Amino acid sequence: MRSSLFLAVASAIIASVAAHDGPHDTPETPSVCLTTPSDASCSTYSIPNATITDAIADICKTSSFLPGCSLNTACSADSTLNATYCAPLSILATLCSAPDDGALTGAACTKTYSVFCASNSLIPACKSQRAFSGLPSGKVVTGTVYSVCQEMPMMTDCKICPGPDATTGYSICDEVKAWKGLCLSMPDMTQCPSFNTMCKNTTFAPFCDAKYVSPSGNNGSTTTTTGSSATPTPNGQTKPSSAGALVGSWIMTSLLAVVAGVSAFAL
Repeated sequence: MRSSLFLAVASAIIASVAAHDGPHDTPETPSVCLTTPSDASCSTYSIPNATITDAIADICKTSSFLPGCSLNTACSADSTLNATYCAPLSILATLCSAPDDGALTGAACTKTYSVFCASNSLIPACKSQRAFSGLPSGKVVTGTVYSVCQEMPMMTDCKICPGPDATTGYSICDEVKAWKGLCLSMPDMTQCPSFNTMCKNTTFAPFCDAKYVSPSGNNGSTTTTTGSSATPTPNGQTKPSSAGALVGSWIMTSLLAVVAGVSAFAL
C-alpha cells in the first residue's frame, strides 16, 4: 500500500516536470492560402510574418543594393516610420514588383509573393499593403546614378557607388543613398524626374529628406530577447535552452532513483 502511494506521488512529480519542460516541436501544415490564395477561406487569412521576412532576407542577403532592400534597412532602423511604407508585405511587394530586377529576386518571389499575392488572391493584405509607389527598380537607379556621375564625376555622392558590375549591371553599393544625394543636390538634372515625382508624392523621410538621420544605435539587423532561456524554433514555438534541458534531465534522473529506492524499501 505504502509502495503504491510513493509510486503514485513520484509519477505525479515526474509528469509535472515533463510538462514544465515545454511542448515538443510539431510541424505545422502550410495554409492552403500560401499555394491557392483564391480559396474562399483566404478572405480572412493573415500571412505569417516569418514567411514574408524570410523571403525579404533571402533576397537582401545577396542583393542588399536593391531599392527594396534599402527600404527594408530604413524601416528596420526606425520604428517610427509610416507603416504604409514599412509593412513587411509592402517591402516584399516592392522587391517582387520590379520586373527589371527579376534576375535577382525571381527565385524568392516566384515561390512566395508571386504565388500568395497573385492577381486572383483573396488575402486582404495583398490588396492593402502594396509596393512602395514611385520607387524605381535597382536597374533604373543604377542607370541614373551612373549617368549623372559620368557627366559630373566630381559630385560628392558619386563617391558612394562604383560603376555598374560588368556581370550583373548593378552598382554594388547603397544605390538609393547615392540617388537621393545626387538628385537633392541638383533636382533639375535631366536624370532626376523619377526621384522628384516619388518625393512629391511621399513623405518617406529616409529617401526624400536631406536632413533625416535614422535613430542612433539601432541598425535594425538583429533582434535580441533578454530574460528568457527559451530558443525560438522554426514554427514559432520555443524550446528549453541547453542548460534548462540538462537541469530537467538531472531532476528526472534523481526522481527515478528515489522511486526505485522507495520501491525496494517497501518490498
